[in-house]
Amino acid sequence: MNGRLYSHINTAEVLIGHYDGDLPFHHYLRNFFREHSKYGSRDRKQISKLCYAYFRTGAAWLDKPVKEKILGSYFLCHEDQDGMIDLLKPAWKDHLQHGLDDKLELLRNHGLPLSPDKIFPLYEHLSDQLDYRDGFVFSHLIQPRLFLRIRPGKHEQVANALRSSGVPHNIFDDTVELANATDISHVLAIDKDVLVQDLSSQRTGSYIRGVLDLINHKPGVWDCCAASGGKSILAHDIRKDIDLTVSDVRPSIIQNLKHRFERAGIRDYKSFVSDLSVSPPASGSFDLVIADVPCSGSGTWGRTPEELCHFSSDSLQRYRLIQEKIIRNIRRAIRPGGHLLYFTCSVYREENEGMASFITSNTDLVLNNMEIQSGWESGADNMFMAWFSAPV
Repeated sequence: MNGRLYSHINTAEVLIGHYDGDLPFHHYLRNFFREHSKYGSRDRKQISKLCYAYFRTGAAWLDKPVKEKILGSYFLCHEDQDGMIDLLKPAWKDHLQHGLDDKLELLRNHGLPLSPDKIFPLYEHLSDQLDYRDGFVFSHLIQPRLFLRIRPGKHEQVANALRSSGVPHNIFDDTVELANATDISHVLAIDKDVLVQDLSSQRTGSYIRGVLDLINHKPGVWDCCAASGGKSILAHDIRKDIDLTVSDVRPSIIQNLKHRFERAGIRDYKSFVSDLSVSPPASGSFDLVIADVPCSGSGTWGRTPEELCHFSSDSLQRYRLIQEKIIRNIRRAIRPGGHLLYFTCSVYREENEGMASFITSNTDLVLNNMEIQSGWESGADNMFMAWFSAPV
């Protein structure tokens, strides 16, 4: 048994050493296992767990051997159901069920001290509005939850289907909470009955509803960085009479949106492809522009912890420049008296409060409200939301 565990650690060490951050790590892993078919499903699962545990804390122990960092991270992130800590670090095993503070103290006494500013890159750049920064950072030791949004009129149907399936779940309001990676595709019709949509993303609906409630005619709504279209569908579910336009930078994104909208029952909309960091839209004037702009994604790194080890200040500045260009180019598409909803899944000041200041300083838009949605306390992502209005 020990030999197999050491083999898993050695393989994880090789994978970590060769990974450069260019690909999402799950793609990198998939390619590796495709080329090395000797690994069975249990081996792949265990090696993956070791790698992801490392990424959750690995950058904090720069001067330690990789194997020690892997085991220290695994000790913090897992309850050792496979006996790895019991066999390889027996002095730690009695603390596996203890709280985080106790585990951190044990590692500190074994020469592996850990502090929040060493786990999260560019810690000093975290948003001023982020409550309890250390709690936010340590939340990355735990994999976030999976959230679904129940479509209008589907609540009873979804609740009954989940109850009959026996899948562990929690329903509150129009949200379903599940363990991460739960497969519900055989239980619910994705996009028709429920959307896979993080809790914080669902909560952008309060901003969208707040704007749409102010408009007493058929609202022209442009989701200018639509991506998977979750906020477009949310806007449609809030108010069915919107005149919807969606755009994004690649034709493949728009094609995927088309299929998703078909499943969601949305057929009356316009779409186009445009890189808004390069040029403004060709035409259009809207009551509401939803700008969920490209960003660091730092509010979602509990799901992609490899970024904790590979993100750099150069990347942060690059995203900030893209955001500034997009804002300049979309301003002209907002009607007099219209509104801009600016969203990021970032927790960095430069992309959040800094961009709010940029918008008010470089356009005539007026800031109505801004906030960080600290989803980490609920096992969700973290988002920044800001609402601006144009003069009449």
